[in-house]
Amino acid sequence: MKEVDPKQVFPKDPRKTYGLMELVRGTKPTVGIKSRDTVFTWPHLLVREIILFAVVVAFLLIAAFLWDAPLEEIANPNHPPNPAKAPWYFLGLQEMVSYSAFIGGVLIPGLIVVVLLLIPYIDRKKVGIGIWFAKERALANGLFLTFLIVMLLMIILGTFFRGANWEFVIPWEAAAGH
Repeated sequence: MKEVDPKQVFPKDPRKTYGLMELVRGTKPTVGIKSRDTVFTWPHLLVREIILFAVVVAFLLIAAFLWDAPLEEIANPNHPPNPAKAPWYFLGLQEMVSYSAFIGGVLIPGLIVVVLLLIPYIDRKKVGIGIWFAKERALANGLFLTFLIVMLLMIILGTFFRGANWEFVIPWEAAAGH
């Protein structure tokens, strides 16, 4: 096979906005094969993403105009609220810490981070990637769904079922005055 001078194949052009980073001889089975399952990112995917972004922003703007954000009074260090609750996205963690500071604040969040870091090494299957709720990805989907449900339940518990001094209350009985 005759060697080709790269300067002749890829001449320098000052009008180019991209560059060729490296030439590599193809040894993989996918080199030189055009896939029928692929679509160019531009314009197909990017236009859809821009439209979705515009729809989400419009929905959020409409929701912001229709519903007020429930703000409390200015913070007063002489009279702190009882209970002092974290923002909703930290209420699950605050709920776990209320049972045990070490277990809820260090051990469980640390285990969650370690498991999330290990998922790519535990589930190394190539099938079902990019397919929503693929049966071949039951472990990854199950771990994610379990984490999501537990955190959602902890947030709901911390938001609606905790009263003064972080005591357990039933919201519909507290509203009725019992």
